Amino acid sequence: MRKIIHLLLISCLFLNCGTYLLLENQEPNDKTAFQNFVNLTLLDSSIGLVHYWPLDGDLKDRIGGLDLIAVNGTPTPTFDRFGFPGGAYYYDGAGGYHQSSAQGPLFFDGTVSSFTVSAWVKGKFPPGNNGSEFIFVSQGAGLGLQLYAFSAGSCSGILRAFTNNGGSGDVDVGTACGVYPEDVWYHMVFTWDIQTLTGSLYVNNVLVRSGTFGVNRPWAVYSFFQLGRSDLSSQLFQGSVDEVRVYNRVIFPVSSL
Repeated sequence: MRKIIHLLLISCLFLNCGTYLLLENQEPNDKTAFQNFVNLTLLDSSIGLVHYWPLDGDLKDRIGGLDLIAVNGTPTPTFDRFGFPGGAYYYDGAGGYHQSSAQGPLFFDGTVSSFTVSAWVKGKFPPGNNGSEFIFVSQGAGLGLQLYAFSAGSCSGILRAFTNNGGSGDVDVGTACGVYPEDVWYHMVFTWDIQTLTGSLYVNNVLVRSGTFGVNRPWAVYSFFQLGRSDLSSQLFQGSVDEVRVYNRVIFPVSSL
């Protein structure tokens, strides 16, 4: 019996040594693969980035110089998605919103290039059924990201992105009704692929809706870029916005986190 136990111990010892050596040899490969993944993600997050508003207590565009200004009031700094104070802006829906200091990106008309709009949002869904309410990212009347409700009774809320040419709608991509609760931070990414005429909406890195559009271009975006408001409605957004990015190409949603 003593010999059997001795043999088992020796076998375990050699097995553990082999496992250790295997893991030791694998570790550099895993580390390299992880570093390559991080590098590719960082690279993807910077290529084509033309505007970036961190909204960390100021209104600076860190990339394109298209700084924002406060209009009809002053949205207040608030806690961001990590709980840090002053890392986002709160819009009370009573008057104050942010607007670019000059014309927003012209390629938002859908005829020039692909693009991506990314933002973090937390807020209320509107009480009524007006499709132009609670738009928190917009440009003119032709582009918007919003918290949307069909009606107070039949729909508790949709996360939606849309475009129109000023008279007729075009892209309309949104989540299923009632899936996402109020007052929770969501990462919304809208992409327009001009090669395939595809509009897509991602929420928290998950594709929720995609389709072929583009029959009603150019979209009516020849105006200011705005946060907390849209030219489509006098009903202002009530909630918080953070980390707004604009790319002149389609990106992987995870790259805009």
